[in-house]
Amino acid sequence: MYTKTSKRARADFISIAFRRRNSALGLLAISFAMWGTSATAQTVVRLYTYPQGAYGQVAGVTLQKLIAKNSKTLRIESLPAAGREQYVDYANAPKENRQYMMLTMSHIEPVLGDKGQVPWDKPVPRMKAIMTFAPNSAVAMYTNNPSIRTIYDLAGKKVDIGLPGSYVYNTQTPLLIAAGVMPKIDPLPSVSINQGWQRLGDKVIDASGAGIIDMRLLPPGPADVARKSKIYQVHVPQELFKKAQEMTGVPLLPLAVKKGAFKESYGLDYEVAREESGTLASAFTPGFWVSADMPENVAYEITKTALQHIDQFGQDHALGKLLKEKIGHMTVPQADFHPGARRAYQELGFTYGLEGINAHSNGKR
Repeated sequence: MYTKTSKRARADFISIAFRRRNSALGLLAISFAMWGTSATAQTVVRLYTYPQGAYGQVAGVTLQKLIAKNSKTLRIESLPAAGREQYVDYANAPKENRQYMMLTMSHIEPVLGDKGQVPWDKPVPRMKAIMTFAPNSAVAMYTNNPSIRTIYDLAGKKVDIGLPGSYVYNTQTPLLIAAGVMPKIDPLPSVSINQGWQRLGDKVIDASGAGIIDMRLLPPGPADVARKSKIYQVHVPQELFKKAQEMTGVPLLPLAVKKGAFKESYGLDYEVAREESGTLASAFTPGFWVSADMPENVAYEITKTALQHIDQFGQDHALGKLLKEKIGHMTVPQADFHPGARRAYQELGFTYGLEGINAHSNGKR
């Protein structure tokens, strides 16, 4: 049963709502005002991470703990982010606050930010790399249809490339566009990787995307599906990577997944990667990124603290052992790292950036 509300009651409700809103805005203003304060009060860096339990969130909490224990001048405030909120917050923050923000994303999103493309809602100045939390990663499409061998075979098929702004969408869409296949697929995006793979296992869709960690592991959800039914990686011809970058501006590098890459990890009795020379996937480096305007000493102290206590990541993080030597490895050139971070890597003798990946493969640290 509905009852009428008196004008007096409505007025009181509106008055209370405005007071609460103004109070919240006041607290928010105080919070922002504390950013970048003097060393005695500690400089607060706001770090947006992926949701609870994700590699980025675990690495972010570890970094937060290390700074709290070892730095007298810095403090990291870690905030799990969902969807596009971190991009919206960063894009709309004033410059003086942006310089004390860290975002968890891949090497692709900073490029998309130049033109304000999804997941951004407006253009932002190009951000700089600090460190990675899942080195030597890639993103690929997978299918349970043996007749689908290359990206061209996805034409006319039901494909889950994720929601706009997701890492699968951001890496696979440029390749589908370059192949001329994007208008020909039937896109059925899922709200999560696990949901997409469950639909693949149930044969609701023909292909779904996922990240590969260190060129050999599938995330737990996809791995379960891969054990129960034969799943194959969809090959992307070499020439499409350069074409995709030229057409979209998105930096894409091919990485080969060799035969046998998944057999030992998950005890599979079949080959996920089918090309003799290695089934190509798009390189993907998730990590922490900051404004180019972040004070050099702040970026330096964050990076140096992480490198000096790198063993802590091995204790906290599922990929900690990989991070120990590859925490600075990103599929971006060293010039795209923040100057403060570059100084820390050089002083402590760690390889970093795209050049670092090449140096590491040649036997250097």
